[in-house]
Amino acid sequence: MDTAVTIIGLILTILIAIPLYFVFRGNRIKQKEIKAIQALHNPENKFDFEVTDQQNKKVFSIDKKHKAFLFIDFNSKDTFYKFFDLNQIVGCHMLYTTDQDSNTTVKIEFELLYKHLNQKEVFTVYDAKFDPMNQVCLFEDEKLAKNWRQKISSLLD
Repeated sequence: MDTAVTIIGLILTILIAIPLYFVFRGNRIKQKEIKAIQALHNPENKFDFEVTDQQNKKVFSIDKKHKAFLFIDFNSKDTFYKFFDLNQIVGCHMLYTTDQDSNTTVKIEFELLYKHLNQKEVFTVYDAKFDPMNQVCLFEDEKLAKNWRQKISSLLD
């Protein structure tokens, strides 16, 4: 009886421990990639990206003191990242793209407007082609984008 209970206990422990190991290992690898990309844009250790949010393979980081913003998207084959000096930005907006037939949102983008260069920088926050369960991530990504638009707008002059 004791041997059978011990064996069942070991099997259950292994069944739980193996997936947890791979989850924690994946998170450590992702954190190393994020730190490497942050270090790439911070060679003199000027910026301290103290506020960082991660969701659905997207990372938003901001340095409130030096007004810097970093966006990372791990959805594509090649990791997309964009660094912005918010001292050069005058406005931040969200752009929605909807499907004409179904009237559903298929893309949400951030648009940052530069002060001196009459130029816009646009990057995608939500894209339906990376949402495997069709609109499941939309609400979460839209909520996160609105929160970050507010954080960025509060730092603009």
